Amino acid sequence: MNIKVASEPIKDFKSQALVLTVFEEEKDSIDKYTTLDENLSKKLNRLIESKEVSGKYKEFTILHTSDELLVDRVIIMGVGKRKDFTLDKLRAVVSIASRNARRMNLHSMVIPVGFQGITIDAEQCSTAIVEGVMLGLYRFQKHKSKKAEDFMVIKDLTILLKDDTYREKFEGGIKKGIALSNSTNFTRDVVNEPANFMTPEMFASEAEKVAKENGLIIKVLNKDEIEKENMHAFLAVNKGSINPPRLVVLEYNGGEPTDKVLGLVGKGVTFDAGGLSLKPSDAMFRMHCDMAGAGAVLGAMEAIAKQKLKVNVVGVMPLTENLVDATSYKVGDVIGSREGKTIEVLNTDAEGRLILADALSYIRSYKKIDYLIDIATLTGAIVIALGHFCSGMMGTDETLINTIKEAADVSGERVWQLPLFEEYKSQIKSDIADLENVGGRPAGSITAGMFLKEFVGDVPWVHLDIAATAIMDESIMAYAKDPFLPKEGATGVGTRLLYYVAELLAKKY
Repeated sequence: MNIKVASEPIKDFKSQALVLTVFEEEKDSIDKYTTLDENLSKKLNRLIESKEVSGKYKEFTILHTSDELLVDRVIIMGVGKRKDFTLDKLRAVVSIASRNARRMNLHSMVIPVGFQGITIDAEQCSTAIVEGVMLGLYRFQKHKSKKAEDFMVIKDLTILLKDDTYREKFEGGIKKGIALSNSTNFTRDVVNEPANFMTPEMFASEAEKVAKENGLIIKVLNKDEIEKENMHAFLAVNKGSINPPRLVVLEYNGGEPTDKVLGLVGKGVTFDAGGLSLKPSDAMFRMHCDMAGAGAVLGAMEAIAKQKLKVNVVGVMPLTENLVDATSYKVGDVIGSREGKTIEVLNTDAEGRLILADALSYIRSYKKIDYLIDIATLTGAIVIALGHFCSGMMGTDETLINTIKEAADVSGERVWQLPLFEEYKSQIKSDIADLENVGGRPAGSITAGMFLKEFVGDVPWVHLDIAATAIMDESIMAYAKDPFLPKEGATGVGTRLLYYVAELLAKKY
């Protein structure tokens, strides 16, 4: 897709579609586009005055222009009330416009920017527009025998400015938007791959490609090397699989050697059958996506490198399957961990926290980590707690938590903080080992977080549970808030969020 900035009058610009945004309850909303043909401007204002065009959020109207403009049609998008306008709403309405353009088989689109009276950064604005288009048009078609010839369809996207005052910022925002969208769609591709096309070894190969293309340092530990690291909990989960585990370590050094280091750990269960605590068949659907945390870390590392952020980041991804075999670890087993703590296994389907425990221990020994974030499709309980509108967050450091909240405001990937009161630890206390790997149904997401807390040492740490937000299907999309999410499969959640955390840390520290 060719994406550019221009600053010529709309009436002189040729395109197949012109996207205009209208605020709710503002009769003169369209007048910000002063270069519109007078007759067309009057027509649009009449539609607003008659309330045929109301400006309500996500409402769209399509007009054919005849000879009034060089553009063939106008897509009028409602963005809601001015006071409620956000970057997330901008992404959403641009995505809706793009999908309508694709439905009409259009190849070019122009979006004039005119948000007078809105406090919105020019770079963030152009980034959000690009994300709305590129994320909204995503489809996973790799395994279809008959693919759509070009499922993106739109070849040319132009962001039209009134003048060149903010051109440089908009061009920088476009560059960032392309990088973040490509990395997020790459994450979606990786997570959407069926388990027979994305084993731990295959994921490691994808990581090697990312490292080679972006100048990242990479280290891949095989099963023997994982055993030498005494990752007993990680290896216990892998016992039922014929495919050996991998531990991928990616390192990006964009800051000074003395700068602080951000550590990212992503859960990478490439298929989760539940082990001997076998999942029912319908619950096993899409369990090839149980490595969405690892996918988000890989995508974020790529985006960070492409944008050349002045920050130092280490990403660790433990990769395994959780299957059933005569050698599988069993309910009631007591297993060790790299940290030295023993774990009584009460449920083999609570495997994500086991592999994360060893990975969190490993990353702290690999390099001095100043901020640590893990991200995982960890608990079904988070769906019950928060639904599909945001990810769960808990941690030990309010500064890091607030940084993630700030990043979420920019990325639109909502998070909600849950407590980690010490009283919850009693639910994972074992009579025969140091810890139990589940704490019962009450506060299931929190007790999972309490378990992980045992393996982070004194490093400021935050855990992100994306089990409710990493995967979508049509029943969820019926009430989901983001039109730029795919209707089915992986959302790529976490990729942009982690990128913005790294960007904020680079600016702050």
